[in-house]
Amino acid sequence: MSDKIQHLKESLSQTLVTFYPFAGIIRDALSADCNDQGLPFFVAKVKARLSDFLQNPNVELTKKFFPREEKLPGPGDSVMLIQLNCFDCGSIALCIKFNHIIADMGSASTFLQRWAANAQGLGFAPLNCVAQSSFPQKPSLPNNLTPINLLGKYLSAGKFMWRRYVFDASALSILKAQMSSSSPSSTVSRVNVVTAVMLKCFLETVAAEKDVKPVVMTQGVNLRRRVTPPFPDDSFGNLVWPAVSLWRNPEEKELTELVREVKKGIEKIDGEFVSRLGSDGVYELLEALRNEMPQEGTWLAFTSWANIGLSEVDFGWGKPVWMSGYIPQYYESETMIGGNFVILLDSNCGGIEAWSILNEKYIAGFEKNDHIRKYARFNPSVI
Repeated sequence: MSDKIQHLKESLSQTLVTFYPFAGIIRDALSADCNDQGLPFFVAKVKARLSDFLQNPNVELTKKFFPREEKLPGPGDSVMLIQLNCFDCGSIALCIKFNHIIADMGSASTFLQRWAANAQGLGFAPLNCVAQSSFPQKPSLPNNLTPINLLGKYLSAGKFMWRRYVFDASALSILKAQMSSSSPSSTVSRVNVVTAVMLKCFLETVAAEKDVKPVVMTQGVNLRRRVTPPFPDDSFGNLVWPAVSLWRNPEEKELTELVREVKKGIEKIDGEFVSRLGSDGVYELLEALRNEMPQEGTWLAFTSWANIGLSEVDFGWGKPVWMSGYIPQYYESETMIGGNFVILLDSNCGGIEAWSILNEKYIAGFEKNDHIRKYARFNPSVI
């Protein structure tokens, strides 16, 4: 194991020469100081067999595999943290945290693929910054006028709990057939379908509350594939924008209607939209985003990591048998501050895993929902 750890460290060091933003520190809300400081690399011993964990995955325990932070990262903190977890059986779980100001998961996936290629001695392409020329720096842009800051007001105090729902390929085929039959001319993806099911369950749960607030639903949209012509998939940066949908009266909606709304929200982020983001139109778009946000609301955020190459990362010991999502929660005066998030990942059976962190008050209603019970499996064995 010590040889394996050393090999990973050496190939990481070589990879960071090219992917230098990950070796820097956070400068402010919009930038990093690429000072080649390096990054913290932790090694943890896990007194268990990985196969036992995968047979009965403990979703809450997964967060212990990540480098721990008790506060929101700020100026002077590392852009990326890595923790290598070594199990008694010789298996490993590699976990990373990085600052979303600097990069998105697409960039993190590219970094992992380049690191893995370097570890195998295969050589790798340099950092692709072709998209940066389309988004020139704007010193006049206020630090608080960013999508994450505008949405941050919906974070709340409470207890937030992780849940893992697996939509098998067979269940997705049934759902896609139902959605396509109602709108034969429209193509429905696996991600569209799972997003609609999770949204429906959430809306019905929120509607049962006494004090019902508007539901603000966001979907992270990969700008690389929305611009004309498209940016290369390995373009580095935080090239994501939230598609926002607002549900002022979260009464019961049909799945077919929700799928249409999910797709409509994403389709607004087109080539013209991205072009305006790269010009002075960004100020107008941010103000429009600010104005459409209700003063109070319940936020549900979706992000998809499907089809971005994570399952292909191979350091020479085989491709990963499993991937998990993680969004840290932080404390203010010993009070947990968080939000409702859903991360969608490729499952090892051709389906989609939905990793959800929800306010505890929504958990019971969510898990009793007929659509979850019918189409998803709750935290099944991985192997």
